[in-house]
Formats: sequence, structure tokens, C-alpha cells
Amino acid sequence: MTFKAFIFGLLGTFGIPWMLVVVIPYSTMRTSEPIQYEDGAGLSGAFIPSRDGRIKEGSMVYGQEGCYQCHTQVIRPTYAGNDVHRGEWAGLRKSSDVENDTRRETIADDFSQEKAAHIGQSRVGPDLSNFGRRLAHYLKVNKNDLTSEEWILMHLYNSRDLPGYLDGAKPYNSTCPPKGGLFDEVAVYGAGSGTLPVDIKEGRGIKPTDRARALASYLLSLKKDTLGNPLPEALNYNPDAPESDK
Repeated sequence: MTFKAFIFGLLGTFGIPWMLVVVIPYSTMRTSEPIQYEDGAGLSGAFIPSRDGRIKEGSMVYGQEGCYQCHTQVIRPTYAGNDVHRGEWAGLRKSSDVENDTRRETIADDFSQEKAAHIGQSRVGPDLSNFGRRLAHYLKVNKNDLTSEEWILMHLYNSRDLPGYLDGAKPYNSTCPPKGGLFDEVAVYGAGSGTLPVDIKEGRGIKPTDRARALASYLLSLKKDTLGNPLPEALNYNPDAPESDK
């Protein structure tokens, strides 16, 4: 191999990924402005997801528990990947159960009210960008008896003892480690104790701490749509799925 070929190989190996991962995103996002609703959309002002109260606390718990190490919250633009078409991560597809296709790429304003942008380090587990919306949707479609908050709390306590939300099949086969430190074992005196529906020794129950409920509230807030309102035109990506995905 000549020195010239070595240099070109080095540039191709490291230069192209650096351009795609660093230069292009930086150049397109450094001057980004909040996306405004268009005239006639029925809404005014900028599109900014709601983040307040216990949700902000839950965002901090999410970071402290290291959830970002296994889950991303980034739907990459199409030039960098196929995330928009992948397993409902980017939003819910239009179907007999879903009125509008809400799939879209991640924008900077998705993190505008958080102290940290939990973009994630790897995808050991699924992307969580639209987790709150798709969880509620599939629990309803599958007629699951658990509420969205109950499913999340059960998942945090012991994900391996829980049916999956997509099809309700057992076992769930999750690799998510149990978060027992977010729960307390308490004495149970009748109904309404606020404990999880899990069996332990008689007279005792598992109760979520405030940190667990804050984390659940944060995960429930991860939604790509606008609660039935139309997305701004610039976000209404509404792509055609690849042939293999239809």
C-alpha cells in the first residue's frame, strides 16, 4: 500500500463518519429556530413539548438511573438512518386504530425544557422518543388491564415478570435490570394501599417511591404528537413506509 492510498483510506474511514455525525448536524442545527404553527392550523406560537412539574423531576431520575445508557431518544434524519420507519419509534402510523400518521424526526425543541438532553449512548433497548404514546395505544388495542403508569412501574420493578405491551405475549424477554431501589416493601392494610399487583408474603406489598412515580410520569410524557392537534407543517413528515415495511 502506498502512503497516498493510506492517507485516502484514513480520511475515508474517519472523515466521512465525522462529517455525518458532527459537521452536518452542527451546521444544520446551530441556527435552528422554534418551529411555528402555520396560519389555519388552529394553533399559534411555537411547537414546544410540555415539560413541567413532576416530569422535570422524572427527567433527572431518568439520568440518575442510567436509562440513557441503553435507550436513545433520537429519531435520526433519513440521511443518517431508517429510524422513521422502524417499529413505531418515530410516532404512530396511520391505521384502522390511528387517525393520523404522526411519525417525525427529532428536533432540538424536543429537549427545550429539560436540563439534559437524553439522546442516549446505545440502543440495547428500543428508542423511547414516542414511548408514552405508543404504550398507551398498544395497551388499549390489546385490552390490557394495566394502565400506562402501572405497566411502567411494573416494568421498573421487574421487567422479566411482565407481558409485553406490543402483543401481550409472555415472556417479555426484556434485558432491563430491575430498579428495586425505586420501591419500598410496606405493610398492606386492605384495599387502596397504592401497592403494585405483585405477590409477595402475606400482608406485605411493593409500593412505588416518589422517584419511581416521577420517572413514570416522565416516560409517559414522551410523545411525538400534540394530543390530537395537527403538527406544524414542517414536522408533518408523514413518510411512505418502505415496501418491506408495509
